[in-house]
Amino acid sequence: MRSAALTATLLSTLAATAPTTTPHLTTRDAPSPPPRIVSVSYSGSGCPSSAPGVDQTGDFNSIALRMNAFEARTTSQADSSVNCQAHLSIAGSAAGWQVGVKDVSVKGHLILDPGASLDYYVQSFWSEDAGKTSTIKGTLSNGGTARLDQDVTAHSTVPDGQVAYSPCTGAQGNVGLLNVNFRVALQADGTQYGYFGKDPDTTASESWSYIWRRC
Repeated sequence: MRSAALTATLLSTLAATAPTTTPHLTTRDAPSPPPRIVSVSYSGSGCPSSAPGVDQTGDFNSIALRMNAFEARTTSQADSSVNCQAHLSIAGSAAGWQVGVKDVSVKGHLILDPGASLDYYVQSFWSEDAGKTSTIKGTLSNGGTARLDQDVTAHSTVPDGQVAYSPCTGAQGNVGLLNVNFRVALQADGTQYGYFGKDPDTTASESWSYIWRRC
């Protein structure tokens, strides 16, 4: 049974260490041509490296990840929280730019009994400055009286002042190693059931876009 009683609360939080010095930066559109993704690897319970279950589509500017093995359910504590982290080596940018994840979209099939909810998190950081991390948090909850069973899509935006930027690109054009971690955690009491993942026509997926600035 489908229910319209799905509420979404989208929050943006940041765990970042402020730099000791702040260079004068001005925002521009983006370098041309855009950089390229040199390599991608994955880790996490929702996409273990031993069982490649992630389909990547698009290039740097239009990347999307389809996570075929990503499933969370309330049948056990261990299964109620699942994550998939992508590690992207990026190069080929013009010198004098920084980039960070700005907009994020997540999609999947969601089942929630009344009173149950799903928290999701998308965390991004660059390995070259791992102390500076941007985290988007969203909550999808069923406040109705009937089981919710439907595909869902949620969009979130990182506030400008909370974007985790890459190091400033140099003459070699190396952007850095971007890490994007997608995690879900189901919240349910007693016999309440919750599930997030796939159904016959939907698979858990995520995509994101960027913001650039001069440095």
